[in-house]
Amino acid sequence: MMKKNIKIISLAFCLLFTLSSFAQNIDKGISLDKNKDSKIVGKDTTITTPFFAGVVGWTFPYGEMGNRYDSFFNIDANLGWKTKNNWLFMLDFCFQFGNNNIKQFDQILATLITDDTNPFIIGEDGTDAGVVGYNRNLSLSFGVGRIIPLWFSNPNSGLMLTLNAGFIQHQIIYQYTMSTVPALEDDYAYGYDRQMRGPMASIFLGYMNLSKKTYANWYAGVQFNSAWTKMTRDYQFDLMSGDDKLYTDYMLTLKVGWMIPFFGRSADKIYFY
Repeated sequence: MMKKNIKIISLAFCLLFTLSSFAQNIDKGISLDKNKDSKIVGKDTTITTPFFAGVVGWTFPYGEMGNRYDSFFNIDANLGWKTKNNWLFMLDFCFQFGNNNIKQFDQILATLITDDTNPFIIGEDGTDAGVVGYNRNLSLSFGVGRIIPLWFSNPNSGLMLTLNAGFIQHQIIYQYTMSTVPALEDDYAYGYDRQMRGPMASIFLGYMNLSKKTYANWYAGVQFNSAWTKMTRDYQFDLMSGDDKLYTDYMLTLKVGWMIPFFGRSADKIYFY
């Protein structure tokens, strides 16, 4: 699994730098085309701007989280501020969820599952309820980072490195698709959901492309999260008790985000005709 993820990360970075070079070339081409009869005086300069970013990604969990869930999808909303010195300050809200990706499904719901060759959970009407389970994660964090311009980028684009700290909560959600299951409704569901909560820290490494001439403002890269979580429920039916242990969760996430900067329409260059 680790070798497979290393290959995925390597491929992602190759694609990342290809896209970044392509975006810079497009940006330069548009500028030359729009001003082909003009003389350009001055150089691109760094700017200060607030921004919003919508981010999507795919997460590979490890540690205790990896024992519970297969990989899952995530959606982020970022509010950020980029300074003239290329410092970044970001507030990140993340929502993560999977699709029938609970590894311990049969173990947790053992008391509800029939004991035969094709086990299932009996619904209110006496038939297979078609129960599926997936994780739901919520996190809020604040990050500080830096943009390091590269040889092919403009002064506002380049290698992006951020460090974040915050909190995370993750739990199992059960959904019946064919028949109601009273044992998984309302407060009863809390006895099976394994809700965990605790502090989290993360590091992100990628590339940010910030341009005032096109709508190609984006960033992409790899994020690694560590979280230290405890169960919030006092009782889980399958354990016949609570759980006071402190668990360590890890997540490796490939992310791509589209940014909306709010730097207005002022130009970095002066054009003489």
